[in-house]
Amino acid sequence: MIRETPIRTKAPATHRARRWVAGATGALLAAGSLALAGSGAATAVTPGSLIASYDFSESSGTVAHDLSGSEHDGAVVGGEAWRGGFLQLNGSNHVKLPDGLLAGQSAATIVVETNPAALSGAKFLWNIGGSGEGGTGQFFIQPVAPRLAISKTNWSGEQSVTSTTKLAAGRWQSVAATIAKNADGTTSTLRLYIDGALVAEKTNSTTNLSDLTTHTMNFLGKSAYAADSLYQGGVSSFRVYTEALTAAELGTIAETDAQAAANETAAALDLDAVNEQDLAAIETDLVLPTTGGVIWSSSPTGIVAADGTISQPASDTVVTLTGTATVRGTIATKQFSVTVLAAPTAAEAAQRDVDAIALANADDVRGDLTLPTTGERFGSTLSWNSSDAAIVDVEGTDTVAPGVVTRPTTVDTTVVLTVTATNGDAVATREIPLTVRKSTPLAKTTDYLFAHFTGTEGSANDEQIYIATSRDALTFTDTRANGDPVLSLAADQGDGGVRDPFVVRSPEGDRFFMIATDLSIYHRGGWGNSNATVTGSKFLVVWESTDLVDWSEPRFVDVASEIPNAGMAWAPEAIWDDVTQQYYVYWATRADGNTELGDSVDVYLSTTRDFTTFSTPVKWIDRSHSIIDTTVIKVGDWFYRASGDGEITIERSKKLDAVTTSATAKPSGTEQEWVLVGTLQSILSGSGTCSGGGNYTGACLEGPEFFAYNDDDRGAAEQLYGLLADQYATGRGYLPFRTTDLASTSASVWSKASGVNLGTLKKRHGGILPITAEEYQRVMFAYAGVGTNPDLAIEVSASTRCVAGKVTIVASAKNADTRPADVTVTTAYGSKTFTGVQPGKTVSQAISTRQPNLGAGFVGVTATASTASYDGSASYDARSCR
Repeated sequence: MIRETPIRTKAPATHRARRWVAGATGALLAAGSLALAGSGAATAVTPGSLIASYDFSESSGTVAHDLSGSEHDGAVVGGEAWRGGFLQLNGSNHVKLPDGLLAGQSAATIVVETNPAALSGAKFLWNIGGSGEGGTGQFFIQPVAPRLAISKTNWSGEQSVTSTTKLAAGRWQSVAATIAKNADGTTSTLRLYIDGALVAEKTNSTTNLSDLTTHTMNFLGKSAYAADSLYQGGVSSFRVYTEALTAAELGTIAETDAQAAANETAAALDLDAVNEQDLAAIETDLVLPTTGGVIWSSSPTGIVAADGTISQPASDTVVTLTGTATVRGTIATKQFSVTVLAAPTAAEAAQRDVDAIALANADDVRGDLTLPTTGERFGSTLSWNSSDAAIVDVEGTDTVAPGVVTRPTTVDTTVVLTVTATNGDAVATREIPLTVRKSTPLAKTTDYLFAHFTGTEGSANDEQIYIATSRDALTFTDTRANGDPVLSLAADQGDGGVRDPFVVRSPEGDRFFMIATDLSIYHRGGWGNSNATVTGSKFLVVWESTDLVDWSEPRFVDVASEIPNAGMAWAPEAIWDDVTQQYYVYWATRADGNTELGDSVDVYLSTTRDFTTFSTPVKWIDRSHSIIDTTVIKVGDWFYRASGDGEITIERSKKLDAVTTSATAKPSGTEQEWVLVGTLQSILSGSGTCSGGGNYTGACLEGPEFFAYNDDDRGAAEQLYGLLADQYATGRGYLPFRTTDLASTSASVWSKASGVNLGTLKKRHGGILPITAEEYQRVMFAYAGVGTNPDLAIEVSASTRCVAGKVTIVASAKNADTRPADVTVTTAYGSKTFTGVQPGKTVSQAISTRQPNLGAGFVGVTATASTASYDGSASYDARSCR
C-alpha cells in the first residue's frame, strides 16, 4: 500500500490578512494522514479595509467563498478545478468577482498568490471595472509584461507602469497592486509588487480609481477584452482592500502566503493520479510532478532518481519519496512510500517484452503491419519469422520496413508470426496468429463522401462529424440534420468535441481511417476564452471502419507531446505512400520556442501503418506566418500540397517528406524539394474584399482541401481536381475551385467552380473521399434512411469431419435476408454455387480435401442479389484423420 505523509517544516509568520489552510489539507487532517503543525490555526488581525478574501480551499462546487465577512462570494465560471487549497485556472475557466466591489473607492490594494502556467499572449491576471470593447474603463494587471494599468475607457487611454522583473512560470509568486490618490487630489500613484518587493511605480496617473463608473466586469483570470485568452495558473489567495497597503504590510502578506502556498502545493501532490502503474509494484519510470517548484528526493538513494527514472534493484525495495515544495524560502514536504520491484532476470525481461507486443487488427489484417524491433519494456532485441512469407513479409528492404502484407486472392488465411526476444543470453519466443483477409478488388469510384463539421460552435453538436454525399461533386446531400452527427465525442471524451475530419482509404481499398482534431471551442467557452493553441489536446481522434458505416470506438493517439512546448495538434490529414508502404500524417502544432521563423504554429509530419503507432514527429513546414492547414494529393510522380500560410499556397515535390524552412514558399528548387506553383490569389488575379467573394488570400480563405474527380465527372477533361477553401472571414463555409492541371498557373486552367451546391449544412474544414456506388448506397441507407440496404444478411459456419481417412470441410450458409440470393462457397479445395437461395433457407456443401491432416483455415462465402451482396468467411479448426 502507499503511505503519504505531508510534513510542515517551518511555522508561519505573523500576518495581518486572515488565512486558513483548508480544502484537501483539512480533509487529510481529518483522515489522520496529514501532519502540518499549526495548519488552519494561523490567524492574525485583519485590516478593516479588507473587503474580499478568497483562499480557494473549496473542494467542490462553483462558489469561491469570501472569508472577509463581507459576503462577497465569487463564482467559478467554465469548470471548477480545485486542487486542495488552491484553484487551477486552466485557460478555460475564471472567477467572476462581485459587481461593484471597488465602486466609489479612491484607493485599493489587490494581492494574489499565483503560480503562472503560461505567460504569453494577450491576457489579464485580474480586471476590475468594465469592458475594453465598450470603453467603460478598467483597472488590471497584464501578467506577461507584467504591467499594472488603469483607464477611463480602454487601451487608448491607459495609464500604466511596467516591471522589468518578470513573472516566472512554474513557481508561486505574490503579485500585489496598489492605487491611491495623491495629495493633489487629481492624480494617483500606481505601484506593482512582486514577492513583497516594489518593482514598478507611476506617481502621476491622471486616471483615478474613482473615475471608474462601471463595475460589472470584475474578474480573476479574465480580461476586459473578449478576444483575449484566459489566464493560466494556480491561485492560492486573492484579497481586495480599500486602502493602499504599505510595502511592509505586503511583505508580511507575501511571507504568510508563501507558507500557505508551499503547504497546499505539497498537499496537492498525488502520485496515484499521474501514474498508471501500481505504486506498490513499480517497474517502469515514474511521473513525479514538479509544478509549483516541487523537487524530489528518495531513500534509499539510487533507485528512484529526482526525475522519476527507475533503476530496479536486486530485490523488491520500499522507497520513500519526498516531494519538497519551496516558496520564497519556505518549504513543505509530502512523503510517499512506493515499492520498486526487483529487476527481472534476462529471461524474464525477454518474456515480458514479447508478451507486451500488440499488433493492430491482428484478427482482421487488411494492410501492412508495424513490427517492432525493440522490446517496449526492457529493450530486448526483437526478430520475426513468418509462417507464410509470401503473405506477411518480415524482412523488409532498404526503403520499406518489415511487415508488408500481400493478401491472398481466394480465402482468408491464418499466418503465424513468431517473435523472438533476445536479452543478453536469454531468449523468449511467442507465436502471434494473424487472420489475413482475402483481397477484394475495389470497384471504380463514382460518387463522393464529404466528412465535415458545421463550425458554428453554438452548441456541443456543432463540433462533431457530419457526412454528406454526392453523385457528381456538384450537388451534395446532407445525410443528417444539424444536431444529429454521424460520429461524436461525449463531453468527458477528450476535449468533448471533434473538428477537421479527414477520411483516408487504405491502399487495399477496404479499410478507412477517420482522423480529426480533438477540440471543442463550445466547451471551452468560445474562442475568446479557449486558449486552444496553448492548452489544446496533443492527441488526434481516430476511428476505423471497413464499410464507412460501422466505425470503431474513438481512440486518442498522442502525436504532439514529443514536440517541445507543444500546445495543440490541429487539422490532421494523411496520405499513403506506395514507395515506403506507410501513411504520412501531418497536422499543425503551436510550439513556442521550437520554430525557426516567426510564428510558432508549424506543420509536423509523422508516419504510421495502423494509426496506432506513430513515428517521432518532424517539423515539416516552418513559415514566418502561422500555417495551420495543409492538404496533399498525388498526381503521377508528383505530390501537390496547398497550405493556408497567409495565402492559399500551392507547391509540388517528388519527395513527400522533404522539409521546408522558408519565410514563404520557395520559388525554385529541385524536384526533391517543395517548390511554389502559385497562390490562388495570384493564379486567379483575386481582388476586392472577402465579402465580395473574389479575394482569395489567407485573409479570406483557410482550410484548403484537395480531391480528385471521378472519371465519370470529368467531362472532356483527361484529369480534373477540386480544391475547397473555407471562407472563414465571412463565415460562409467552403468555396470550391477546379483545375485540370495542378501544375498550371493559368487562369484558363484554374477557375472558381460554379453550379456547386454543398447542401443545407455549413461545411467547415473536412475532406472529400471518392467512393463506389455500393459504398454510396450503404452510406445513404445507414445514415439518411434512403434506398435499400446493399448488404445481404448471410449467416455462415464451417466445420471438418473425417471421411474414409481424409478431411472433409463442411460449409453452411443461411440466407437471413428478405431477398433471394445466389450463394457461392469457396475453399482452397473447391467451390460450389447455389442459385436462388430463398430467405430463411440454409445450404450446405461438403468438400473433400483428400488430405489426412488439415490445419485450421477459412471458408469464403459470397452472395449476390439485385443491388445487394455479401462477402464473408467462417473459420474451421484443424483436424487429423489418421
